[in-house]
Amino acid sequence: MRNCERRYVRPRVAAGVVLAAALTTAIGARQPSPPTSIFRLATFQAHGDLRLGATQGNGESDIVDIHHAIRALLAIDAPEVRGLTYIPADMKTLIEVGDPAVAAVKSIYRAALSYKGGGKLVDPGGDERVFHPHSSVRLRPPVPNPNQLFGMAGNYRREGAPERQAAPATPAPRANAAAPGNPSGLGRAPNPRLPSLFLKSVAGIVGQDDEIVMTDLLKDGYPNTHEAELAVVIGKRAKNVSEAAAMEYVFGYTIHNDVSGRTLETGASSSEGSSMTKGMDTFAPLGPYLTLKEDVPDPYNLTIETKLNGKVFPMPNAHTKYMEHRIPAAVALLSRIMTLQPGDIIATGVPAPTAPLVPGDTVEITIERLGTLRNRVVKRATGSTF
Repeated sequence: MRNCERRYVRPRVAAGVVLAAALTTAIGARQPSPPTSIFRLATFQAHGDLRLGATQGNGESDIVDIHHAIRALLAIDAPEVRGLTYIPADMKTLIEVGDPAVAAVKSIYRAALSYKGGGKLVDPGGDERVFHPHSSVRLRPPVPNPNQLFGMAGNYRREGAPERQAAPATPAPRANAAAPGNPSGLGRAPNPRLPSLFLKSVAGIVGQDDEIVMTDLLKDGYPNTHEAELAVVIGKRAKNVSEAAAMEYVFGYTIHNDVSGRTLETGASSSEGSSMTKGMDTFAPLGPYLTLKEDVPDPYNLTIETKLNGKVFPMPNAHTKYMEHRIPAAVALLSRIMTLQPGDIIATGVPAPTAPLVPGDTVEITIERLGTLRNRVVKRATGSTF
């Protein structure tokens, strides 16, 4: 952020945030908003810089550059910027600062729209442009720099299959390598009643309209695939949290395409596993927005749809109601294993079957209330990938 912008967003007493917080509470008490009016946070690129933005819907409304909006509102002495609380320039820090900063972003977004509609705010344009049509900017991953990205394997039951019994909140001691019935020699017995979690490389994160690059490392044969997944964004540091409290640590949701390079040649040890086949560059598209938890009142009542080249790919269980290990179980287990930080992302698994991807494809993943994540598949990068 430019030095001149820092004057407008440094921490001060949040005089206007009380009203914004009250508005947020009132909105949360009402029925869920229609998709076109759902509030979104976004990271976008304009004039070479990554910017913090806000919008609503799924591309129908302009993206408001929050810090340029603050400058424009100061220029007309709008009351909404008097005593404004600190709004960080990047998404991860915004998440870390939490509710006061989010309430301030909402207040600035709504004020910018209101004053523009009333003719009092004239967009200065150029490097200080406030209102951006989606077509004029490049959407980046909503959290471009999470510390950790996790996936969940085998987490959707098939349509008609019985629900699996969840494990107790505190797992019983595992069998050791010498115990009867544990021939694997891994020092533990697999427990299907617990979430099956894995780390995915954050280096593979790309955003809306970026390329998924298959490369020559992937061989012909069994198809490499997309995996359409609801992703959870962690809102605050979490260590040893209970399932009962786990949702308090969720900030919001986005869409993840858990691309799998199933034909990548690896060594003889199975320990390489998904860390390599799912960890390739560009194999973790995220976006297009970050939708707040309050705008997704029931994360287990969302339809999932994948289109390949404009045609719906059939997945009979493409609905989050088929999720077996739910979000609190994943957050609680992960927080016992390692500390979760603001901006960390947990993808919650994929319906079946997964769709094969080949160079030339365009894959679009739509999750109800979250928008549509779109990426092209290429054999070699053309330079348009972040």
